[in-house]
Amino acid sequence: MAKYEDNKKLDYSVLLKELKQDGLEKLYMLWGPEDYLIRDFAERLRTLCLPEGADEFNAKRLDGPVPDPRDLEEAVNAMPFFGDRTFVEVRDADVNRWKDELFSAVLKDIPDWCTVVITLPAGASPDGRLGLVKQIKKDGKAVEFTSQADRLLYPWIRKRFASHGKTIQNDAIDRLTFISGELMNQLIPEIDKICTYTRAEQIGVEDVEKLANHIPEAKVFDMTDAIADGKYDKAMYHLYDLLAGDSEPVEIMGSIGWQMRQLYAARLVIDSGNGAAYLKELLGISNSYRLNKLMDTARKYSSDTLSNDLRLIADYSLLPREKGAVMTDLEALKELLIRFAMEKRHA
Repeated sequence: MAKYEDNKKLDYSVLLKELKQDGLEKLYMLWGPEDYLIRDFAERLRTLCLPEGADEFNAKRLDGPVPDPRDLEEAVNAMPFFGDRTFVEVRDADVNRWKDELFSAVLKDIPDWCTVVITLPAGASPDGRLGLVKQIKKDGKAVEFTSQADRLLYPWIRKRFASHGKTIQNDAIDRLTFISGELMNQLIPEIDKICTYTRAEQIGVEDVEKLANHIPEAKVFDMTDAIADGKYDKAMYHLYDLLAGDSEPVEIMGSIGWQMRQLYAARLVIDSGNGAAYLKELLGISNSYRLNKLMDTARKYSSDTLSNDLRLIADYSLLPREKGAVMTDLEALKELLIRFAMEKRHA
């Protein structure tokens, strides 16, 4: 089985150490799902450039997917005014649409006194095949901001609760990151909500379960867990809970497929005699709670059942798109769960 190398997480503490040791670069490109850390890092760069605080002369900001290259050139080449450096930030940039011939020369000749920070919008990634992207990565520092590993994320969560005068148990943090995700921007409102509506000083699993938002991925996991236990009424409840939100049937089908593929990988790891450490490296899952739940659920399935379930998912994903199809995405999704139940009964 191939390893998913792309799932490696950024260690933000290492990035900050490199910044302290090596100093400022002239060009940065920042992107990734962890936009909380993107903003934090951009602000740290601004502070290093302008220790006395930002001003309209030495700090310039351009917004939008494709800035006017003349505006960027003017901002980059502006001399510092009553300071040593200038700071230019381009927010929500779609660098994949930037024309090489217009932007290449500007970014190639950034003066020594200037730092340019290009941030991409949430969900966007630079296309590494493009010449300008290759140039930015070669001449500057390109950083993808992922969610953080447990050893970095958990202390941060404790500090957020402590700022509300609360403490939180480790098992409650496990559950929080499982049902609400590992991205800091998603966790902040959930932590605030839990602290607001919980009177006790110590936060437990029940508080998290009752008050924190359950992301679709967590609901899909609960659904596949219910299927493994033969609790199809519960699985259908989770399905309707997903449909009551913003999730489309085709998205739910895709999430079920993704979850079943992970369970199949876990089942194969178990059958091969390997343990959680091997699966962690294989799938790039750093959250120990999520990893253990995946292993526990996989043990409830046989590899043959999971293999057959994956074939069913592939078949029912295509049914609504086949020529002359009379089945909608929602009907295909419901029938898929019925087939899961039938397969388990005859296993």
